[in-house]
Amino acid sequence: MRILSFILLLSSIASAQTNVSKMLEDGLKGAVATLTPLSAPEKTEVLTATATLLVKHVTFRPDGTASSTYYGKSQWPVEWRKLVVRSITKQSVSDADRLNGVTRSYLAGLSCDASRDWKPDTTAWSEWHATGFLYFPSAIIVEEKNGVLTAKGNAQLPNFSPGPGPSLMDKQASGAKSDGLPPGMTRMK
Repeated sequence: MRILSFILLLSSIASAQTNVSKMLEDGLKGAVATLTPLSAPEKTEVLTATATLLVKHVTFRPDGTASSTYYGKSQWPVEWRKLVVRSITKQSVSDADRLNGVTRSYLAGLSCDASRDWKPDTTAWSEWHATGFLYFPSAIIVEEKNGVLTAKGNAQLPNFSPGPGPSLMDKQASGAKSDGLPPGMTRMK
C-alpha cells in the first residue's frame, strides 16, 4: 500500500512539474517576442514619449549633464553625467493590458555614466557614483492607448523637479538646430 501511495505521489509531482514547465514555456514565448528589434520609427516614438515625460522632471544641460531636485523629506539636488536611454525593449501586452486599452508597450531603460547628490549635513556634493540616484526610475514604461504613446515612471518620479542650470530646452527654443529628437535625448548607437 505504501509503495502505491508513493508512486501516486511521484506521478502527481511529475504532472505538476509538467504543467509548471508548460506555463513557464508560455512565458518564455512572450519573452522571446520582446526581443524583436524595433524599427527606427518605433525607437523615435518611444524616445519622444520618454523625453516628453523626463523634461518635466529633469533639466538636460548642453554640456551633457542633467540636474533635478528630489522633494522627499527635504530638497535633495541631484546631478547626472550623460543621463540617457540605454535600451528600448518591446514588452508583451497581456490580456489585462488589452482590457485596459493598451495595444503596444515598451520599456525604455535609463542609464548614466555617474550621479551625485547634495548632502545638506555637510553642505557639499557627494562623490560621483557609477550608478543612478536611488529614487529616480531606472526605466520608463511607454504604452500606446487609443493610438497615443504615453510614458510613465515609478511612483517617485513626480517628486522630481527640473534642477538649476542652462537647459537644452532653452537652446532649442532659441532656434538651435535639432536632430529631430526632444531635448536631452540622443540616438542609440
